[in-house]
Amino acid sequence: MKTTRIGLVLLAAALCVATVQSALAQSYPNKLIRFVVPYSPGTSPDIVARLLAEEMSKTLGQPIIVENRGGADGAIGMEYVLHQPADGYTVLSGITSNLAILPLTAKNLRFDPLKDLPPVIGAVEGRYVFLSPAAVPWNSFEELVAHAKAHPDKLNSGSPTPQVRMSNQELFRGLGVSITDIPYSSGGPYGTALLANEVQMGFISTSSAISFGARVKILAVTGETRRPPFNNVPTLKELGRPDLPGLSFTLNVAAGTPAPVVATLHDAAAKALALPALRKRFEDQGFDVLAESAEDATRRLADQSRFFSDAAKRAGIKPE
Repeated sequence: MKTTRIGLVLLAAALCVATVQSALAQSYPNKLIRFVVPYSPGTSPDIVARLLAEEMSKTLGQPIIVENRGGADGAIGMEYVLHQPADGYTVLSGITSNLAILPLTAKNLRFDPLKDLPPVIGAVEGRYVFLSPAAVPWNSFEELVAHAKAHPDKLNSGSPTPQVRMSNQELFRGLGVSITDIPYSSGGPYGTALLANEVQMGFISTSSAISFGARVKILAVTGETRRPPFNNVPTLKELGRPDLPGLSFTLNVAAGTPAPVVATLHDAAAKALALPALRKRFEDQGFDVLAESAEDATRRLADQSRFFSDAAKRAGIKPE
């Protein structure tokens, strides 16, 4: 009899949860939604958030504002999201690689990005572009490698983030070249150093590469196939190098957000990404539209976590 009563209590609790979640799905959203960008205005995740917010607000029937809360490689903004109720009204505009790398580089991190901030949707992907300043004598990746071998320890690469640092090292691993990596505090000083030939190579986002124009030589791009605007540039895969992760962008919520709310957010984002006009705006910024399910975006996050964990070990990178 006691066992039966316990079973009835558990069943009642489950029905209660289902009822609450159903009510949330029917009422959500009924107020303003915030997209939190854990980086400064004008960065790629900021652009992604603002383009999505504009269209998703029309579907959801509520305003969506974008808040920039940068610092600590994105940890400040992420932690802010986790301090808000897990109700779908505070959404992270995330970068898959940053979520994967943060536990490898940040000491005493008070949360687990992989577990605590699950993706709602894999929205778009930007390519990483490997380039050199226009002043260098080489015009291809193969010529760069030959020059580096002929002039050991004379060339510098630059890295504004751990991902770029690890990508630089993975790119040249096994080629028998010696290149010095110079870390930078952010993308601004790094871009300036590239254009000034203070560093002779490095990875950068597609949008930045486009803005640099003829001041740089583009040697390779990430991704499976060649795509505009770099149809004449080989992919790393074509060059026989590791297929390094690009920059994939997600919307994330705090773990525990009701499934119907997550589904509502996903459907609104997917609807926005299906609009030809929005797809064109993303493509003009150098992004490929993904519109991945939450499950596929989670698998991508797990894959990148394994990749960067191995790369960090090879590079000797430890949490600081």
